[in-house]
Amino acid sequence: MILQTLILKNFRQFKGLQQIEFAMDNNQNVTVIFGENGRGKTGIFRAIMFCLYGDQKLSQDEEVSQKELYLVNSAVIQEANGNPVDAHVELRFVHKDEQYTVKRSLLGMLDGNQRLEQLEGVLLSHIKESGNTDNYTDPDDIKRIINGILDKNVREYFLFDGEKIQRLTLASNEQRREIAKGIRNLLNVDSLEKAIKATQKLKKELNNEVSKTATGEYGQVVKKMNDLDDKKSEQKARLEEIEKQLVVCESEKKDVDNKLEEYKEILHFLKDRQLAEEKCKLQEELAKNLLMEMKSRTGKASLLLISGTVDNIFNAIDEKKEKGEIPSEIRKDLIERILLDQVCICGRQVRSGSDEFNQIMIWKNKASDTELESSALDVWRSLSSIRSHRDDTAITVATLLQKYGACKNEIEQIKTKIEYLNSQIGSSERKDASNLEKHREEIEKKWIKFEAERSTLEADARNIEKEYIELLEKRKQLEKEQKIKGDLAQMAILVEEASAALSGIYGDFTKEIKQKIADAANIYLMELLDKDGRETLHRILVNVDYSLQIYDKWNKPFLANISAGQRQIMSISFIAALAKVAAAENIFEMPLFMDTPFGRLSLEHRKNLVEKVPHYCAQWVLLATDTEFRRQEAELLRSSGHWGKFYQLKSGGPGVTNIYERNIEEANLILS
Repeated sequence: MILQTLILKNFRQFKGLQQIEFAMDNNQNVTVIFGENGRGKTGIFRAIMFCLYGDQKLSQDEEVSQKELYLVNSAVIQEANGNPVDAHVELRFVHKDEQYTVKRSLLGMLDGNQRLEQLEGVLLSHIKESGNTDNYTDPDDIKRIINGILDKNVREYFLFDGEKIQRLTLASNEQRREIAKGIRNLLNVDSLEKAIKATQKLKKELNNEVSKTATGEYGQVVKKMNDLDDKKSEQKARLEEIEKQLVVCESEKKDVDNKLEEYKEILHFLKDRQLAEEKCKLQEELAKNLLMEMKSRTGKASLLLISGTVDNIFNAIDEKKEKGEIPSEIRKDLIERILLDQVCICGRQVRSGSDEFNQIMIWKNKASDTELESSALDVWRSLSSIRSHRDDTAITVATLLQKYGACKNEIEQIKTKIEYLNSQIGSSERKDASNLEKHREEIEKKWIKFEAERSTLEADARNIEKEYIELLEKRKQLEKEQKIKGDLAQMAILVEEASAALSGIYGDFTKEIKQKIADAANIYLMELLDKDGRETLHRILVNVDYSLQIYDKWNKPFLANISAGQRQIMSISFIAALAKVAAAENIFEMPLFMDTPFGRLSLEHRKNLVEKVPHYCAQWVLLATDTEFRRQEAELLRSSGHWGKFYQLKSGGPGVTNIYERNIEEANLILS
């Protein structure tokens, strides 16, 4: 999708007919739309969302009632004296060398003191390469076509505002959902998920049919597998519900915190608590990872418990080996040769019944069995290997235990600090603040309860999966032993194997994709960070649960400590990486539409952004305020050679903004 022209008529602040033509040149692909706060930059973003998808609300409007959100220009509504006012947004763009135009209309009017707005319809025109034009008016057809070009679930990763940046860089359940949604939708792995669900449904149906006729141990195994399948489905549904509830809890807690921030006397406590809670989450994640690593080393570590026994056995066998008592094959050969030749190696005669003969027979009878000696030597070799790695294992285990202990100690200290901060906030003289704090504590308790339940369910799920795999192997064994060859049973096994194969492919694919995205994001991160950031931050990681983490140069989680500017750079790096992977290393043919892009960035960050981002995407549209886009930024952008279009938003009276196209060379006269 390459944006060409946006035409506005009586939409939001834009009275009458106004338009913007976007920079489309391969080299000059940056459009700057500049204006003071309140002049309508977000209104332009809103216009594109409305035109393409019919969206009347943005993510930043979550707490705004639909009745309070008006799209038709207020000044024109007032001037119309109760008559209906026509408004529309028209967007022209190119996709895969074919021309598209979308026009979405609405009416607005005053009915007494009440303001009314009504959607009037949408038209999509598609000019094909052949020159033929298809026109669509059915909203469902238009929705299907637009989503085929830029899926609604993905569009906010390329047409995004400051709220999106914030959500991508918070260590929360909401962040995990955002990252997972971006990866799944952009890379279309949901098709694979549907295939897995279909095979699982078919597998369950076939297994239910098999269990109706199966008897004996085989029937019990099939029934048990069916029961475990049902449990897995129930667990998955419950886990999804818990994820939703956790996001709700976080949202409610955020709302309470926003209200609490109104009370200046506790503001510093609130900030300290927010930082402490984020650090606590990171430490809990680190403790969880350390615990999993310790569990993975349980087998080797258990040998440390019998270290003394291992040494005793090894030394006993080693002593016999040093004395030549084992292996005894050479001694036996020697004894048997002496007895056969009746002559000792010293030349003495060894006659049957003589003292020499009797001594040699006693010697022979004491010789160990060959198999026993071989086993003893195998044990000696194994114990030798164990002893050689024992010190390394002991050091690793001790290090992990120390790290885990330090981590748990850090968590306890942070929680103690949080409890203190909670008491300070809750003991505020303001009764309303105290009530809000009590409400927050209730939300926190719910959150802890859901987190504990999720952890338990995830552990149960791992055990159930292990038991299911064991039962599957048992089932295959019984079918082989009992020569069960029914078509239904064979189909059930085939579908079972197909489902497992698809799940394996899905796991491998998503793991590979997450790694590719992380690798690309790290390249962009190092390109966009300033010198201090590059010295402090090391890498971005997309975790197994789709959470986004950033590590410092000591390879420690650092997300809670990065600055607002670094959060913005991290988000842009991730979004650029998504685009790169989706476009298979080419430039992704989508615009990167950014609201207030420079607000929290240092000069070096801004310079890096201006130099690098135009190479990441087909178009870059900047909605900038006068406080963040100044002569300095304009000079950086102009000297980069990528700046193609420049528009200024100026007041045209109360509730009215006019769009003026400016020459790029005029920037120094306009900007401060």
